[in-house]
Amino acid sequence: MQSLIDAVADTILPGVVELETRVTAIRQDEAGNITVETALADGERKKVSARAVILALPPRIVVRQIEFSPSLSPNIITDLVSKPTWMAGQAKAVAIYDRPFWRESGLSGFASSWVGPLQEIHDASPETGSGALFGFFGMPAKTRRELGEVKILNLVVDQLIRLFGTSAQNVRAILYKDWSSDSETAVEEDLAPLRYFPSYGQPPKSGVWEKKIIFAGTETNSQYGGHLEGALLAAEQAVFEIAKLN
Repeated sequence: MQSLIDAVADTILPGVVELETRVTAIRQDEAGNITVETALADGERKKVSARAVILALPPRIVVRQIEFSPSLSPNIITDLVSKPTWMAGQAKAVAIYDRPFWRESGLSGFASSWVGPLQEIHDASPETGSGALFGFFGMPAKTRRELGEVKILNLVVDQLIRLFGTSAQNVRAILYKDWSSDSETAVEEDLAPLRYFPSYGQPPKSGVWEKKIIFAGTETNSQYGGHLEGALLAAEQAVFEIAKLN
């Protein structure tokens, strides 16, 4: 996936992407002109003029973090709030070792477990050199918050020792990412584990924003919502809609 990201990034001219810049408001005047208001990391405020805006962030983040003037219609807001961000309540740990020692015992590094914090574990080692095991958590976000990162990572190492032997305790480094605590990914409603696959797709089109805001991002694709394929198809659809405006 990183090679795909790098290839796309190489096509973008310097200065086009503005990092550490948060959109705080999108306003449309009576003539249909759009002003995007942003806040920079250093506290500076900046305004950008636009004819249309593509929103490729999680639907619930759109509602929670961006002010619209005029407001989005109630049916659009209801639709956006009803779309959970896929995997937003999930977390991942990566344990890094000097070498992939489990292969010496004929083990693949794959495990599925209901005992311990990690539910699904894979070999993430490079072709040569270091070894790495990564796993997704089966432990709910609420439980992870209560335990804290130090306790959680101790439990992760204990689980890897049970699965792959005592060599698993020789961790060179362990990386941890909890998306449920990432304000750019999850909202409070995303903490509850998903019991079913959400119904994804485009929000309804209505009102003054119908041709001014294009919703992209994987949650707007009805076929592969939540997955990488959904993100790519949503991007293609957004480009198609922008092209129609020209």
